[in-house]
Amino acid sequence: MTDATKKQASTKLHAILDKVGYPDKWRDYSSLEIKPDNYLENVHRATTFEFNRWLQKIGKPIDRYDWTMTPPTINAYYDPQFNTINFPAGILQPPFFSSNADDATNFGAEGAVIGHEITHGFDDQGRKFDDKGNLHDWWTAEDAKNYDERGKCISDEYTQEIPEAGVKQNGLLTQGEDTADNGGIYLALIALENTLKQQGKTLETKGDDGLTEVQRFFLSFSNNWCTQLRPEVMRTVILTNPHSMPKYRVNNTVANMPEFAKAFGCAKGKPLVHENACRVW
Repeated sequence: MTDATKKQASTKLHAILDKVGYPDKWRDYSSLEIKPDNYLENVHRATTFEFNRWLQKIGKPIDRYDWTMTPPTINAYYDPQFNTINFPAGILQPPFFSSNADDATNFGAEGAVIGHEITHGFDDQGRKFDDKGNLHDWWTAEDAKNYDERGKCISDEYTQEIPEAGVKQNGLLTQGEDTADNGGIYLALIALENTLKQQGKTLETKGDDGLTEVQRFFLSFSNNWCTQLRPEVMRTVILTNPHSMPKYRVNNTVANMPEFAKAFGCAKGKPLVHENACRVW
């Protein structure tokens, strides 16, 4: 990345609005009627309420402090047009984050999620928006070309057969999320290393359980994605969802990282060591 593009990237990064936990201004639900004896009608009224809430936005200035998720939601998102990262209270709880957990565990889980959302501002789609959320090409031609080459490595890597589902994943569909996974874990690892340094520790420092800090970091990252899906749902997700299957969000990401191979002694040629390791950020 040349200095000109790097300067624009830094400007955009520092302009990101961090929204954590819950909105500064609570939404008024007083006009929404909820009754204990009719679930279907409650859903209809809630849907109508939300539809009308969005209609009221027409013709008015945008509000960067507005949320599109509720506080209990276990999820997070980056909004390219507002240039905001958003972390509801729901995802600030175990197993993603706990005040009782060690730093390596929290950075491997919640830290990777935070890094993921930040990276979305610079993935194959997010990079097309500037610091104010406008669709604006702020890249030099050479930098854009180099980015596309690195991005192609990601999309090619994730274009793969998923044998347990019997279908093939389209790496172009999942490129943005895969890029964010691969970039986000690096941000989290760098943050952990800096935090440990302040404590007089390193990534190789062993804990009472015999694991090093970096091993605990990767295990926490992996445990975040433990899940189970029926084959029918799995096929639908693979063919339509911009996120890779959880298994591959872990395996492909760590297989691109020499830090993982070193941490667990994975030799060249092993399944979790990609010969053509991809890295955009």
